[in-house]
Amino acid sequence: MAKCKELAREIKKQRPYRRSLPAEIHRSFPERQVIDDLVQLYFATFESCYRILHRSSFQADYERYIDKLESAKSSFIVELLLIISAAGPLHTHGDTRRGLAEKSISWIYIAQTWLSAPLEKDRLTLKGIQIYCLLLLSRQVNRIGADIVWVSAGSLMRMAMQMGLHQDPNYLGDMDFREKEIRRRLWYTILEMNIQAALDSGMAPMITESDYNTMPPSGIEDADLDSAVSEDRENSSSNSTRQSIQGVLACSFSLRLRATRVINSLQEEPSYHSVLDLGNELASGCREAAVEISRNSSDEHMSLGSQFAYSFCSHLLSRFLLCLHYKYAIQATRNPVYAHSHKVCLEVALDLISLLDDDLYSRLLVNGSGMFRDIITRGAVMIYLELHKSHESDISILAKRRNRARQEPLLKDAHRIVRYAKERMCQGETNVKGYLFLRIATAQAGAVLDGLPVEQAMENAALESLDECESILGNMSTNLSSNGDDSNPEAWRQDEIMCTPTAFDVGLGFWDDDNFSFDLSDPSMFQNLTDPSFF
Repeated sequence: MAKCKELAREIKKQRPYRRSLPAEIHRSFPERQVIDDLVQLYFATFESCYRILHRSSFQADYERYIDKLESAKSSFIVELLLIISAAGPLHTHGDTRRGLAEKSISWIYIAQTWLSAPLEKDRLTLKGIQIYCLLLLSRQVNRIGADIVWVSAGSLMRMAMQMGLHQDPNYLGDMDFREKEIRRRLWYTILEMNIQAALDSGMAPMITESDYNTMPPSGIEDADLDSAVSEDRENSSSNSTRQSIQGVLACSFSLRLRATRVINSLQEEPSYHSVLDLGNELASGCREAAVEISRNSSDEHMSLGSQFAYSFCSHLLSRFLLCLHYKYAIQATRNPVYAHSHKVCLEVALDLISLLDDDLYSRLLVNGSGMFRDIITRGAVMIYLELHKSHESDISILAKRRNRARQEPLLKDAHRIVRYAKERMCQGETNVKGYLFLRIATAQAGAVLDGLPVEQAMENAALESLDECESILGNMSTNLSSNGDDSNPEAWRQDEIMCTPTAFDVGLGFWDDDNFSFDLSDPSMFQNLTDPSFF
């Protein structure tokens, strides 16, 4: 038996596996102080909502390996690369953010390849699950395949179920409280990532409530978790009056799961009455979550991390309301029966725009993709729908004044969205169509409000925005060409694993499409504006 096992190990060594990362990958890491800052930033922000890592365990590995990365375990290096990639866009200094953005592309590809190596079972561990979660987060934050995260989320979900995370650890034999808590945290993180990806992709959530019985995590802090080893401690922690952000999200998960099925259903159209009932439940859940978060975080002493967590949680929840009412809000332009949906969507859109007031969270919105594009998709559409309501030529002067007073704040929000979209391009976004549409729609609204020639204003905005886009993309292409090989390990050169986008990759075919127009009173136009291929 010993001889057979020895031979089996020798055979497996000849198979492809992820034993080696690029030899000089540790040289691509930033300096120690920057790494320290990014690790602290990650735990202060994303980890408050997505409970992926056990901080004490990670910190022990970090102290053990950080000064000798060349000899560190591959799993730790990949984990650290993804933490740096996720937190990089949140760093205070713009030069540091730009430098990390260039490297993060290669790091994410390396992590994806390492994690996807065939014929290995060691990825079916809690460490493998944690790395997979960090990978999906980093992809969305850095706009790397964010539009197809739903596909990867399905793989992550199945890996977690293969490991039994969908079963509550109380039914899995002897296990200390810390391991139980970590398994529950990971499962609810995966559930949250899965449902957000399903909402973005318009696909099924791939899970039902009958598929799992894992209880929500207790919300106990890591410092207390390390000493919580007894069953009595576990029972007492469940009675805590303080609820974590993850716990707040878990409370509404079943409701949001039901909403996602309604939103993405291909089989039957729900009655509008049932949509209103479901929307009211979602709105109530959002209000309760806001109260709970506010109760746990004093405004007077709210840290940047706490404010980020508040913004992140609010965003994760409110977007379900926006998606549920969206198509009815568009129809409200011609059918007043759906006026309530229009009102709800407009309020959520304004709430989304207000997230830009959070300096830290706004960096994520500027850099991220997937769910982090809500402002320039459905949110922007609702602002423009409100701005482009029909203007009757024979209304009274007083009515015109009231209309202008109502429209001017919305026009300011529209200009804010335009600035935000331009900033996204400056940070690496290569889609010209979205920014072009926003500029033209804003120019049209401003011209109508000021009584100026509308078509001339739209034409000027189009030409100006295209000049800006050409300049931004030209500078981006030049910078990538000049920095190409400096930031990446030689064995993983960027030009070997991806094609650098240029201005010539951006399609403007819609401009010549006879069916495309800027008739913002036509509901059919808005139904397709949230398609990822447009923005």
